[in-house]
Amino acid sequence: MNEKSISARGRPKKLNRDQVVQTALLQYWLDGPANVSINDICKLTGASKPSVYREFGSDDGLKKSALDAYHSLAIKPVIEILETDQHASDTIEALIGFITQDRTRLGLPQGCLFAMMRAQSKQLGPSTCAKLSQMRLELLNTYSAWITRSKLRGEFADIPTDIAALFFDAQHGGAMRMQREGVSNDDVANVLEIAFKMTVAEASTSGR
Repeated sequence: MNEKSISARGRPKKLNRDQVVQTALLQYWLDGPANVSINDICKLTGASKPSVYREFGSDDGLKKSALDAYHSLAIKPVIEILETDQHASDTIEALIGFITQDRTRLGLPQGCLFAMMRAQSKQLGPSTCAKLSQMRLELLNTYSAWITRSKLRGEFADIPTDIAALFFDAQHGGAMRMQREGVSNDDVANVLEIAFKMTVAEASTSGR
């Protein structure tokens, strides 16, 4: 065996970062982030534990990276809906449609990884928790900006903006929990329609 073959054999296998992140994202989503270890991800992807630590630094780093990916998949679309220039009622319909989309057809787990991580935050690392706080603040600020614009157009009920933003955030989280518990999307949509209907200004609704 020559020196060249020894060198090639000893070279560490290149880590497929996207594969590891997507696998971690789905496993955290399916089983809960606190119930999935780096060993589990290594078994599923064939990556070595040292290579995962080199890439992500720690279990906390991997969870934060998965949360970053989830932001693009599930949080950014909500923000884009809220930033669209349309009537408040149409925005609410679009939100309900996104929340209650057919996850099975899309090959995605039920529920919301963001909500699950928030519920298990005491078992997560500082980087992941900081990202969770950042994402929640981003959502609340986007809800508040949308509510303010809707109020200026006379489309939103006379509810304090910060309370209304928290209300929408809570309803979204509750809908995700119901979905994960097996409540049908039609029933979840009906619950959201009843809850959100009270936030639309009556004069605006009757005038459409």
